[in-house]
Amino acid sequence: MKNNKAQDNVTNNQASCLRILLSKNESGQIIFCENCKVAELELGAISLRIDAGTLNTLRELLADASTRLTLYQQEKAIHAQQSVMNCSVH
Repeated sequence: MKNNKAQDNVTNNQASCLRILLSKNESGQIIFCENCKVAELELGAISLRIDAGTLNTLRELLADASTRLTLYQQEKAIHAQQSVMNCSVH
């Protein structure tokens, strides 16, 4: 009997959700529930529910990480190129 109540609550919550597709690409999608004020990030089998107010903070976090990764990769490439040049000087 307890399982049926839990199942009914899940069904009722899903029925009251107003889900809007915000973005989708080959990596996944982000759906926003207007009633819950929650964005759901889906990446393959992973699903992450994010408070609407936190979505911009997450965007800033990802943008910062992406920028820093690009800079790191550039520095690493420069270092590797300099190492090759230093080895070829006699």
